[in-house]
Amino acid sequence: MSTGTVRQSRAQARQDATRQRILDAARDIILRHGFRGLSIRTIASAVNCSVGTIYNHFCDFDDIVLHLNAETIARLDAVLEEAVFGQPDWQPSALVDAYFDFLEQNNAAWRALFEHHLPRDYRLPDWYREGVDALVGHVVAAFGPLVPHLSRQDCAELIVGLWAGLHGLASLDQEDKLSTVSVGSSARKIGQMLVRTALRGAGASRA
Repeated sequence: MSTGTVRQSRAQARQDATRQRILDAARDIILRHGFRGLSIRTIASAVNCSVGTIYNHFCDFDDIVLHLNAETIARLDAVLEEAVFGQPDWQPSALVDAYFDFLEQNNAAWRALFEHHLPRDYRLPDWYREGVDALVGHVVAAFGPLVPHLSRQDCAELIVGLWAGLHGLASLDQEDKLSTVSVGSSARKIGQMLVRTALRGAGASRA
């Protein structure tokens, strides 16, 4: 390996390390102070670098948050996959349990997914879309055999609708507002009923 190549490798390693330090610091800020405590300046302060250094490694604030959210989506995907494909006779309720367990264990990261708002004209990077598509695709693959008469598109729309419903329940619960509209049932229990009822309505073989 030439001297120039070695220098390039070392420089790239330093860049990668700095980039990871930025993401680690941003993640820690969210865990400690919530998403509202995150900014380019708080990240720079935590990393002990200049604001300019941050912009040398990421396009903008949204770019940083998208990388963090992509990590969260990938971890949620792994958890849901394990709940489904790790069990030979899995039940849809297992996915609901896995989802709510994930939210309880990763509350700050989960909230950042939905508290971060992109400009209307912002184009999501392909790598981010691929992560979301993979998550939805894995759930569709799990539910598909339960509703074989639905097309893949219809099944995907059903999954997205259920995800939105579970998110709404979890959000109300997080804001301690679910009790004002429920009859004493937990968000998890209502979520299980939502999924069970939707699948039965779609003619699922088991719900």
